[in-house]
Amino acid sequence: MKNLVALALAAAAATGAASSAAAATFPVGSRNFTATEGAGGSFSGAFFNRGIRAGTFTDTFIFTLPMDGLGSGTVTTSVTDLGSVSDVDFTSVFINGVAAQITRTAGGAFEVAFVNNVPIVAGQLNRLVVNGLSRGNGAYGGQATFTPINSAVPEPATWAMMIMGFGVVGYAMRRRRVVFRPRQAI
Repeated sequence: MKNLVALALAAAAATGAASSAAAATFPVGSRNFTATEGAGGSFSGAFFNRGIRAGTFTDTFIFTLPMDGLGSGTVTTSVTDLGSVSDVDFTSVFINGVAAQITRTAGGAFEVAFVNNVPIVAGQLNRLVVNGLSRGNGAYGGQATFTPINSAVPEPATWAMMIMGFGVVGYAMRRRRVVFRPRQAI
C-alpha cells in the first residue's frame, strides 16, 4: 500500500510539473496574431500572449507568405515589480531558427528581443518562437514586418513594352532627322 501511495504522489507531482510548462501555437489570423498586407507585397503583423500561467512557456506563431523576402521583428515585456506575478523573462526568441538578441534594462524590468533581415521563404510554414518564464500572469507583445525581395529580371510583358518603346523612340528620331542645307548668300 505504501508503494501505491508513493507512486500516486509521484504521478501527481509529475502531472503538476508538466502543467507548469505550457506550449501554444497561434496561426496568423488568430486572436493573438494578426497581419495586414501593404504596398508592394509588404506585410506588417502584431502578436501577443497574456495571462500566461506560472512556469516555462513556448509560444509558436506560424505564417505563410506568397513570396520570398526578409522579415524583422521585436517582442517586448515589462513589469512594475520584479518577481511579481506579472513578471515574464524571455529565455529565447527565434524567427525561422535565427536567434533574436535579447536586451534587458532596469535590472530586467524591461526586456526586448529583436532580429532583422531574416530570410522568409514563400509557400513554407515560417515560425516565430517565443520561449520564457512566467511567474503567474505574464504578458508580452510584439510586431513584425516583411518586405518581399524583388526579382532583378523583368517580366515578359515588361520586356515587350520596353522593346516597343525603343522602337517608337527610334522611329520618332528617324522622322525628325533634320537635313542640313547650307545657306545661300543673297
